[in-house]
Amino acid sequence: MRRFILKFLKTRDDSLMAPARSTLSEIAATMSDPDGNFVQQFQTHGFDARTFELYLHALFTEAGHTLDRNHNRPDFLISRGGLTVAVEAVTANPTPRKDYQPYKLFPRDSPRTAEEAMRFLKQEVAIKFGSPLYSKMQKKYWTLPHVAGKPFVIAIENFHGGGLNLSATSISQYLFGIDHRHLFDDGGNLVVEGNAILKHKGSKVIPSNFFGLPDAHHVSGILFSNAGTVPKFGRIGQQGHYRSTATRMVRSGTCWDPNPNAISPQVFAYEVGDLDMPTEPWRDGSVFIHNPYALHPLPAEWIGASAKENLSEGGTVVATMTDPFHVYASTTTLLRSPASDRHVRKCIADQINVLRLSQAMGESWRS
Repeated sequence: MRRFILKFLKTRDDSLMAPARSTLSEIAATMSDPDGNFVQQFQTHGFDARTFELYLHALFTEAGHTLDRNHNRPDFLISRGGLTVAVEAVTANPTPRKDYQPYKLFPRDSPRTAEEAMRFLKQEVAIKFGSPLYSKMQKKYWTLPHVAGKPFVIAIENFHGGGLNLSATSISQYLFGIDHRHLFDDGGNLVVEGNAILKHKGSKVIPSNFFGLPDAHHVSGILFSNAGTVPKFGRIGQQGHYRSTATRMVRSGTCWDPNPNAISPQVFAYEVGDLDMPTEPWRDGSVFIHNPYALHPLPAEWIGASAKENLSEGGTVVATMTDPFHVYASTTTLLRSPASDRHVRKCIADQINVLRLSQAMGESWRS
């Protein structure tokens, strides 16, 4: 629990966190607490999970939904255009330990070779997502009187070490039970082929294809996000009316490349609040993954995510972007003021160089 308390205290007390604090407070003031334990959990063991709920509240509000939190489960009933959908939020977390476990973007046990990286993405990541998703499905929320007959969605974020740096691809292969292979035809055009995955073997063994499991047809889709975090609230505040002179922020990461033959994302870095960059919406970092076997399928783009994924007739997973600047994953660097323009420019350049080097290493692994 110490890890969570320290995260709360840093958010509450550090001057660098002023934009995040103000934005979190603004959203929290508009969200009801049917369980009566939101504040206690936010300040202790539920810090990540409750932050994720605040993010979802902001995302759904931005999308124009009417929110109902009068029931203690599931977390949200959201309505728009005559349709009401039940949403339950869950996080994938590190394996509990007695010692302090700070979140690390690159943990000590991170994969160090191409083989380790591929095995981690195809096996261990799926297991980390599979356990909380399966547990939530076992609760059969669709049998509750206020949920019966409505679409049901599970929203998930991965707070396991390094998990916030993973895109929706990391969960899609588990949900659909499909691995993808990329190649080019004689004309130089990208061809994507799908291959079935039966099991994921890592710290334990679980079946793949969550959407094909018994009872999974009651789940209309999975809302994935890697952005329901304190840095997101900080960036939203810094680019808006909670801008602070105590800090300058640099956001860097990978984003969608519209080139139809691209097999790697583009990289980016910019100062948060730069008027030459697009304003970051709440939906940025979210992907809605449609269940092809859903009893109650959702209309395309209804939920308000930045992208959606569907199973194609050819047996591959196809992503469609809502925004031209669709971020796959990002990190936020906080610079304590006074930070000069030169310092910020150097930080941006350094982040771009690191991302390009990482991308080059990834491409060499695939070759």
